[in-house]
Amino acid sequence: MNLHNILRHSLIVASIALLAACGGGGSSEPAGGTGNTPGAQNPPPAAQSFTLALSTPKALILQGTSVTVDATVTRSAGFDAAIDVAVTGLPTGVSAAIAHIPAGATTATLTLSAEAAAPHSLPTAANVTGTSGALSAQQGVTVTVRGPAGALDTSFGSAGEAVTAVGPTDDYAQAMAVQPDGRIVVAGWGNGALGYAFEVVRYQRDGALDTTFGTAGKAITAVGNGAGVANAIALQADGKILVAGSVDETPKGKSFALVRYNADGSVDSTFGSAGKVITSFGSQSDEAFAIVVQPDGKIVLGGHTRSATRGIDFALARYNADGSVDASFGVNGQVVTPIRGGDSRDSIYALALQTIDGEVKIVAAGGEGDFVLTRYHADGSVDFGFAVGERPDGEFGSVIGAARGLVIAPDNKIIVVGHVGHDFAVLRLNANGLADNGFGGSGRVITKVSATNWDEAHAVVVQADGRIVVGGWVYAGNSSSGDYVVARYLTDGTLDAGFGNAGLTITPVAPGTKADEGRAIVLQVDDRLPAVRSLVAGSANDSNYDFAVTRYWH
Repeated sequence: MNLHNILRHSLIVASIALLAACGGGGSSEPAGGTGNTPGAQNPPPAAQSFTLALSTPKALILQGTSVTVDATVTRSAGFDAAIDVAVTGLPTGVSAAIAHIPAGATTATLTLSAEAAAPHSLPTAANVTGTSGALSAQQGVTVTVRGPAGALDTSFGSAGEAVTAVGPTDDYAQAMAVQPDGRIVVAGWGNGALGYAFEVVRYQRDGALDTTFGTAGKAITAVGNGAGVANAIALQADGKILVAGSVDETPKGKSFALVRYNADGSVDSTFGSAGKVITSFGSQSDEAFAIVVQPDGKIVLGGHTRSATRGIDFALARYNADGSVDASFGVNGQVVTPIRGGDSRDSIYALALQTIDGEVKIVAAGGEGDFVLTRYHADGSVDFGFAVGERPDGEFGSVIGAARGLVIAPDNKIIVVGHVGHDFAVLRLNANGLADNGFGGSGRVITKVSATNWDEAHAVVVQADGRIVVGGWVYAGNSSSGDYVVARYLTDGTLDAGFGNAGLTITPVAPGTKADEGRAIVLQVDDRLPAVRSLVAGSANDSNYDFAVTRYWH
């Protein structure tokens, strides 16, 4: 082979070797490829991170105690480092040590501690933050400091009290209701520029006046041409507010009076006559003290009517949802029931609805001298199947007393409170009206709140666990120095030693020895914390009597 051919052969061999070294051999992948997917780029590695979750979004701490909250992390992208978890924004008097989640672990327990003197707090939005180097994650937790059961909730209003002068002189709060959003509506009466008139005040759920209601939180309404007195309140499902009482007009005297308000506190002109209904049972005095709204929207008022021959008798009136008389009820919308003969006073002070075999019946309680109860069918006729064999016209055998408050428990038992001999009295009946002997041994319990002076229960509520909470007043000193009282009873009728002072809490609202009288009690549910509290409304006397509301821990 000559030299030229030798060189040519050497170049061909070198070229083949070079192609093999560069990955040739028929591959069409462009430069920069991955070697797997034609044209794809190598993705950047995922950023390491973690998220934080809490075992509860709400922490309620009793003064002087601690609660725990578990913090759990979810790791991603291979993150496995240790994490520190801290809580900030806690209420005054509450602290929490930093919790440590070791590398590879997922959970730590936070301990939130309240000092013994930590003030009761409104629900406070705190932050739980997990930190690891430059990484962090957050979750919110609502923290509330509470007092023991029965303690005045000092986070409400001003140190536990909301006191409101509605008019220029005396104002008497008689009834209260709580809206689904927690706002509090209180009704009563006073004497001002419109004369004696209905008064309604609405508070925010923590005791501040709700200035979106009426005029700066207050609605004052003259009814008819005489003195108006409001004694009862009910809320409709549509948010409208019903207030019942009486109006004293010349020459007839007192008649049932009913006013409906819109949710903003204005009088509802579509109801009755320009928002008001006045009902007379005859030529003599009639007064309404109680109200209920039926599931069908019909409205029932209870009170009394006076007769020259029979004395004072139970009286009911029922109205359609628009305020017109319900002619299907009793006689022309009215029912009068003589309970006891002679010149006795049989006044309905409380009403409740009880469903028996699908029928919505009306239970009425009141009397003067003793507890008096009657149950009515849906059409207003007396239910003679109620309390057969017992005397519902004299439950305690007393000559001094009256039933003031009434509630139907979830098990359909009937709980009635008032006073006997000016001591707290509680009555529990089975659904058929017969005494429940599992309560106090005879269905009856009398409590001397004051060993030497008068006290009266006026209203009652039942907790979800069946315990009974009663509101009223006690003369703690001389006859003018009344104070608010809240009492809690166990399901067997004994006072609940875990509530207040051996089952009782007494609250002086007015300064010094001036009088306070609790007239209404309701339960207030608060979605911000896992607790239900009770509110008591009535009047407190300083320079004048004013509306006063207090709140208590359960």
